[in-house]
Amino acid sequence: MVELLSPAGEYSSFLGAINAGADAVYLAGNMYGARASAVNFSNEELIKAIRYAHLFNRKVFLTVNTLTKNNELENLKDFLNPLYQSGLDAVIVQDIGVFKYIKETFKDLDIHVSTQAVVTSKYGAEFYKKLGAARVVLARELTLPEVKEITSTGIETECFIHGAMCYSYSGMCLFSSFLGGNSGNRGRCKGPCRQPYVLDNKEAYLLSLADMNTVEIIDRLINAGIYSFKIEGRLKSPSYAAGVTAIYRKYIDFCLENPGKELIISEEDKNILKTLYSRTSTGTGYYDRVSSRKMVTIEKGAYAKVDDVLEKKIIEKYIDTPLKQKINFEFKAVPGVNAVLKVNTFVNGKEYKAETVSEEIIDTAQKAPSSKEDILKQLKKLGNTDFELGNAEITVDNSFVPSSLVNKLRREVVELLEIEIYNSDFTGRSEFTRDSLELLKPEDNSEYTCTESFCIDNRESDNKKSDKRAFVKTIDQFKFVLNNSFYDSAVINKDIINNPESKELIKDSNKPLYLELPPVLRSLNQSEFEDLIEYASGNEKIKGVYANQYDAYELLKEKSFKKEICSNANIYSYNNMSASINLKIFDEITAPLELNLYDIPEINTGFSFMMYGRAPLMHTANCVLKTTGKCRKGSPDKENFVTIKDRLGIDFKVYTQCDDSLCFNTIYNSKPTSLHKYFKRLEDRKVKSYIFSFTDENTSEIEKITNFFTNIFNGINTEPPYDFTAYHMKNGIL
Repeated sequence: MVELLSPAGEYSSFLGAINAGADAVYLAGNMYGARASAVNFSNEELIKAIRYAHLFNRKVFLTVNTLTKNNELENLKDFLNPLYQSGLDAVIVQDIGVFKYIKETFKDLDIHVSTQAVVTSKYGAEFYKKLGAARVVLARELTLPEVKEITSTGIETECFIHGAMCYSYSGMCLFSSFLGGNSGNRGRCKGPCRQPYVLDNKEAYLLSLADMNTVEIIDRLINAGIYSFKIEGRLKSPSYAAGVTAIYRKYIDFCLENPGKELIISEEDKNILKTLYSRTSTGTGYYDRVSSRKMVTIEKGAYAKVDDVLEKKIIEKYIDTPLKQKINFEFKAVPGVNAVLKVNTFVNGKEYKAETVSEEIIDTAQKAPSSKEDILKQLKKLGNTDFELGNAEITVDNSFVPSSLVNKLRREVVELLEIEIYNSDFTGRSEFTRDSLELLKPEDNSEYTCTESFCIDNRESDNKKSDKRAFVKTIDQFKFVLNNSFYDSAVINKDIINNPESKELIKDSNKPLYLELPPVLRSLNQSEFEDLIEYASGNEKIKGVYANQYDAYELLKEKSFKKEICSNANIYSYNNMSASINLKIFDEITAPLELNLYDIPEINTGFSFMMYGRAPLMHTANCVLKTTGKCRKGSPDKENFVTIKDRLGIDFKVYTQCDDSLCFNTIYNSKPTSLHKYFKRLEDRKVKSYIFSFTDENTSEIEKITNFFTNIFNGINTEPPYDFTAYHMKNGIL
């Protein structure tokens, strides 16, 4: 059994997807959905959609997959409760605080972990499974063997099979956020990856991936053990939702009914998929490749124009002609007693019944009695309901039955049947039992003090001095930090460790060192992770590690890692609840880079702040060097940084980490974030560490930066020797 999951940005898209054969539809309400520009659904439409779907044994999943601020978390219970009581099947969640809140508040509601959570390995799946997730939506960057490894663990998996592709690992992209305040983590991405960029004086669409189209390998995806096949496109038209769903329904059914038989896609169906809001180049995504130049559009990727005749045909077939549930009537009207109308139907193998009785006594016909045909004509008038007449058993013995009476009884009994069907499985759902404050309290309250608005971490109640910690990416940076008294500790990565000069530097270091793990853990680089963990465990100079994902955290715990585990800013603590959870998991957590000082959760001594550094805008599986034919993999003298320029001539640094098994690019913001103007306010919060994140700065530049911040920390205000932004700390995001 597999599930075909389709998108809906409005009610007509929902109807089209259901009527075209979707087993489930994912959609959003007016809050908490990661497609803020979609029409989206009112609560009344959501309840209507849930009822319609359940009538035909389909499911509705609600996207609650934005990172959520404290004031928004307070409204979540009231938003979800009427949908929960109406039978909502599942929610799709990114924010770990939202996950915990829903899990504890709506106990019978399944939670699916969003692709925004960047689950890329069996360890991430296992982490969320332990939390109580019913399903994980896997990152789109995984190859088919990697997907198979995760599905073999037994957790229910959902994978994208069609639609637009992000260049960054979803959930790790701050590009749109830092360019204009439109955060992809908040459903407002403006798609800067779709714009041209210049590398080595040549302009191309370096970050624009071709759309995914896997219909020709759908049999292989089924055999990989994927449970749910997800079509992307909540911003797209109703004809797209219906048309794409219909074609995938056709070929999924073929594969299920004919296992082992060759899958052949008709040219007509291929052309339909190409003309339903698809970019001019398409491919099977990452399923058959780790990365590829062929995945990138290079030239401007326009969307194909939808054929008007095809669109009209799809709308007529799947949207203007909704599905109807057959119901059976039994009508009896004999003189001297009340008329009785009974109805029954079978939904999902279960029989539902309803009955109503007229207030009036039926009269004997004085002239022409009512005929069965007269009664049948009125019973057929089911109008805008979700039903149509199946069978009708009619008894009239020389009676006169006004048409108005039959219509009244029909309306009453259908309404009773609807109530019976729609409420039968969900009226017993347990009500929420806890409030947000109670959920904020960790199990071991001795480590925390919780007030009405936040939890204070008491584990560092001795007013320990905040650490000044430098992330370095070159040997020269590392040497400078080790030899400068301003910095208390340094964070190195695998490139530093693998540099022959580092061995003695690490050995002779008089400062605590931390190891930053690669951005993403996958089975393809798991051995590298394990080597780094073993290195960190065995080297007395290494005090701890930094992780970017819960996947990495879970692997560290499996390896019984005993030293500190710190979270980078990609592990989001957007609200009091997520911050409190992360404080229990990690020894140190980094403040989100998108929030201003007032939105950041009030958890004392728990947060580290990036005081200086270029914000990482993207972590990617594709590589701009590989795309342009300039791959440096295996080159002994390769430079790790390259520069791309946007249309305005603004530079973005790209850090390339390319190994035999896997490539990573990290694209950094054009300007460093600098919080020097906020130092006193941060100092008042008793932050745990001030982070200085260096990218390609040379020794001279770092010296100027260090001297400037030495003055700032000593209360001497001077002008910074660099261009900077304090964008999100000042403004935050919507």
